[in-house]
Amino acid sequence: MPLSVKTKEHIRRRMVLELPKWGALAGGALALGLSIAFTSQSLHFVVVSDTHGGSVRIFTASTDEQDLLEQSNTPPLGENDKIVWSQNAEGEWMQVLRAYTVPVTADGQTREVITTGATAAELLAQMGLSFDDNDILTPAADETVTEGESLTLQRVEYVDYTEDVVIPAERQEIPTSLYYRDQDETMTLQEGSDGLDTVTWRDVYIDGEWSEKQELDRVTQVGMVPEIVKVYGEQAPVSSFVGPEIVDGVPSEGVTATYTSQRSTGYSASATAKGASGRRLTYGTVAVNPSIIPYGTLMYITSDDGRFVYGYAYAADTGTAMMTGHAFVDLYYQTYAESVESAVIPVNVYIIDDSVAAQYKEQNDQIMETLLAGN
Repeated sequence: MPLSVKTKEHIRRRMVLELPKWGALAGGALALGLSIAFTSQSLHFVVVSDTHGGSVRIFTASTDEQDLLEQSNTPPLGENDKIVWSQNAEGEWMQVLRAYTVPVTADGQTREVITTGATAAELLAQMGLSFDDNDILTPAADETVTEGESLTLQRVEYVDYTEDVVIPAERQEIPTSLYYRDQDETMTLQEGSDGLDTVTWRDVYIDGEWSEKQELDRVTQVGMVPEIVKVYGEQAPVSSFVGPEIVDGVPSEGVTATYTSQRSTGYSASATAKGASGRRLTYGTVAVNPSIIPYGTLMYITSDDGRFVYGYAYAADTGTAMMTGHAFVDLYYQTYAESVESAVIPVNVYIIDDSVAAQYKEQNDQIMETLLAGN
């Protein structure tokens, strides 16, 4: 049914009265929505850390540093403090770097520099101080000087020079029990002589004061020759040959026969002499009666009282005294004086089994080569 004219007029008047109210409500809702949207977009997390305190994370819409300090209950900035902004996993990071003083000692004086954190090199540059690779920095140039630390720069200078240096002849002592009868006796096997070296030195000066002397180079002009002397050594073997370990004056294994309280004598020969066996003679080769001790037999020889030790030796020669029974063994020495020193000594002779002796043959052959090379 179509509306009457009266009804239409009533509706028109009602709309005229209500429209301003709905317009105001719609405008307010729109403004509120826009305000909420703007606020949600400007709110953000900020981590405020203080080098003199802890860290606090705040949710804020402010970007003003002073506001952020107040919101995080962080003390205000001092005169030389500064703020550094960065980004981390928790959002924005506002670092409050508190200034501190660093005592810097250089060139004979100590001054203070203010910093919020810098390396030693940066602090020196801030003070207008230069340095080079020779100088000593504490802490090192690339290390940050933290609060409470000091910085020291030491100037280092080098002075290089050369000089001829005399090298005194060394004394090398060879112990032997040969001199058990006169323990103060010595025998010089080689006269010594001084050497001469040309040495390059470096004197190190720190802050103008001498610190140390370093050797940079050495060239030998004349070689030093050591003095070699035989001296008494308690129970030190005359022979260099080796064999089983000695325990309580006796070889620990391989002894097949023992001859006690036997008469020993001493003899010497030319440096190129050979024994009756054909073997070259040196310390550790002895003359025997080959019918009792075959040539090549390894034995251990020591005096009855143990004060004299000839040591391990090989049967390599013979002589009339051994064949007639006037001596059981004749001990070889490289000098006549040594053979006289040990003219007659009562000794014990321990014969070593061939299989055990074979274990030491290679080593003793090398010792023999060394001894002969020195003759």
